[in-house]
Amino acid sequence: MKQKRLLSLLLAALLAGSAVMTSSCKKEEKEDNGEAGAIQQEDDGPQLVLPDPEEVNGGGETFDMFLAYNVFDSDYCVEEETGDTIRDIIYNRNKEVERYFDIEFSFRKGDQNNGTATPIIRSLIQSGDDTYEVFVNVQHVGIPLIYEDLYVDWNESMPYADLSKPWWYQNVQRDLNFGDKVYVTAGAYNFHCLKASGVLAFNKTIMDELEMEYPYQLVKDGEWTIDRFIEYVKAAQKDLNGDGLIKPADDRLGFSGWKHEMMPAIFVGMGGQPVTKDDDNMPVLNINNERTFTVIDKMLELFDQGNGAWEGGNEYGASSKMFTESRLLFENRSLNGLPGLRNLEDDFGAVPYPKLDEDQESYYSRIVNFSSLTYIPVTNQKLELTSAVLEYMAYISNKELIPAFYDEILNIKTARDYETEEMIDIIREGARFLDENYLNSGTIIELVANGTNTLSSNYASRGDAWETKLEEITEFWAK
Repeated sequence: MKQKRLLSLLLAALLAGSAVMTSSCKKEEKEDNGEAGAIQQEDDGPQLVLPDPEEVNGGGETFDMFLAYNVFDSDYCVEEETGDTIRDIIYNRNKEVERYFDIEFSFRKGDQNNGTATPIIRSLIQSGDDTYEVFVNVQHVGIPLIYEDLYVDWNESMPYADLSKPWWYQNVQRDLNFGDKVYVTAGAYNFHCLKASGVLAFNKTIMDELEMEYPYQLVKDGEWTIDRFIEYVKAAQKDLNGDGLIKPADDRLGFSGWKHEMMPAIFVGMGGQPVTKDDDNMPVLNINNERTFTVIDKMLELFDQGNGAWEGGNEYGASSKMFTESRLLFENRSLNGLPGLRNLEDDFGAVPYPKLDEDQESYYSRIVNFSSLTYIPVTNQKLELTSAVLEYMAYISNKELIPAFYDEILNIKTARDYETEEMIDIIREGARFLDENYLNSGTIIELVANGTNTLSSNYASRGDAWETKLEEITEFWAK
């Protein structure tokens, strides 16, 4: 296995109440570890630069973070060491940052419905409440508040956060920010960004039965395309109960997943990109073109009756049940979903989503739109301290937390092979956010569900509205 130092450096490609209840992690008395001082770095990678704690100091006060979604809680708020490697790293990371800057972390926890937090966040900031230094929210309900002038531009206001360093997710800046401004980003402490990267889990036992080559070499040779994927998927279907029909409830299929995540994952994997950028880093609509038409056509071919793929319906977890019952060759999952397969009796592996064709430069992996992102409110009165705290949190997380997550995945009994590790690197390096302002998951599902490529009529009916919205967005980022 690669050394942890190397794994951290490789991450540069990616790092590239009822609604919400208030809660804080239990605090312990701080130990006297001596004066905080310079950070000792043991490797020759990118160097961390922090202000002297005498210059930027929290004075023992709380550093308050609002977590809008409860799946984020365990990535930030850990009350004590338990022997669990990842949680202990998070606990000790928080303690080290608290020690260095003389602060106490306080976390307001979210509930399962992150959307209910958005009006609360809006109300807090608009009322001038300066309780929270940081808001951690998802993409689809967090980004709209940018256009209400509720967040600061990191490039102007966060002096100690060096977003060019590998402990910051470069793809967030690339995909979700425009012009010369950064209103939303993520550091390695936004652990869910990595965990939410889309993958294809596959059943090795079924492939062995069918005498099919594991697709690892196809991926490495740049030949893992949608056409090859369809071949695998179609070959895997099997009438298990002998009734002459292929039904998801009874038989074996080649591919499925929860459609609200699976459909956009396929789209992004083939290079679907509703918005690109011009030379000024401003958004350009990229829908009504030959590539997007071809991508939708290939999705229709994949889900054409008799080709072994099932759209999954609205029944969350149905595809996972099939996969664990050895009745599915490929399943849409996230990296975080791989450890959940540890009890699967069959061997399994993981590969990125296929490319459209061999001419496509890279493999692309969609990061689900409920991953953890960082927003700094205009009410923040401690911008220097905030930038330094987040810089240190991101640095420690990149150095210790991310390699530990690799170890967790690769120590699953059946996925521990060199090829899987290589695939995770490729999946991570090709991570992309899908701009949900335009062809969001619902629109993509609608296009495929029609059974014919209705992109032209879809664009004809919505294109003017999309163009108007694009003009408004461009005007905002250009001001």
